[in-house]
Amino acid sequence: MAHVYEVSSPTHAYGTAFLSERLREKTDTLDITVYPASQLGNESELLEQLVAGEIDIAITGPSFLAMWHPPIGVFDAAFVSRDLEHMLENQRSEEMAPEWDELRKQFGIRVLDCWVYGSRHITSNIPIRHPDDLKGFRLRMPGSRVWQASGESLGASPMPIAFSEVYLALQQGIADGQENPVPVIKAMGFHEVQKCLNLTGHIQSSLQILINERTWQSLSPGQQEKLQEVIIELGKEVHRGTVEDERKLIEQWRKDGTMQIIEDVDSEAFRKRCREYFSKGFAFSDLYNRITNEPQTKEEAQ
Repeated sequence: MAHVYEVSSPTHAYGTAFLSERLREKTDTLDITVYPASQLGNESELLEQLVAGEIDIAITGPSFLAMWHPPIGVFDAAFVSRDLEHMLENQRSEEMAPEWDELRKQFGIRVLDCWVYGSRHITSNIPIRHPDDLKGFRLRMPGSRVWQASGESLGASPMPIAFSEVYLALQQGIADGQENPVPVIKAMGFHEVQKCLNLTGHIQSSLQILINERTWQSLSPGQQEKLQEVIIELGKEVHRGTVEDERKLIEQWRKDGTMQIIEDVDSEAFRKRCREYFSKGFAFSDLYNRITNEPQTKEEAQ
């Protein structure tokens, strides 16, 4: 197994670091060696290796998979999900099953599970409370079309800068801000070069755990069951760890003044703008509209 996430990231620290150990507890016929932190290549290279069968399991996110099957990009579109639970519920729904299955049919990769990456928030040197505050704001976002579109939908001027170069770009003022889950902001040191953490929660970010289909079919039904079981168990622990890390870091930063925590963000103004933006013109617009038109509360459902 290979992925690009640092060993200190929740993905590895609460998840893949324990994969081999957990698997050995359930069966003595399977073992997995995990190569984190881009040891075997970047995300693009790892997926090429996965399709070729050179590695067995890899992790990526919706926007990258959308380059292969566009509807999957919906989950990196701003404000499609209310919260992490809503995001997971939709990714694991019957409606999405045919979309994930297209990856298996076209590219020979199977989605074992979807894991939480975290709620993404904007960092900056000035408070960001409303879309108008992002006018002319150079917001670093990943380079894929979906991510850049999400930046525009928020009201910013998105900039595609390689993840490894973001710290320097912020330090030198090339970019005005960036957006990531709080544990990632901490792991990458962005809190050292930005003053404000704006709790926009604009994207509930996820990762897909992928296995080469030939590898999957080479396993016995019992091995398949145990592997899936362990992946799902660890996914729950990554979810818990990510949420707890965010809570602790925000509390700590608020207390010691590491960053100014901007909580009075006009989420409704951002949500309205983003939903209008993505409602048409994208391969996933119909899916986006169906997901965002779901009842928001139990009272609305009644």
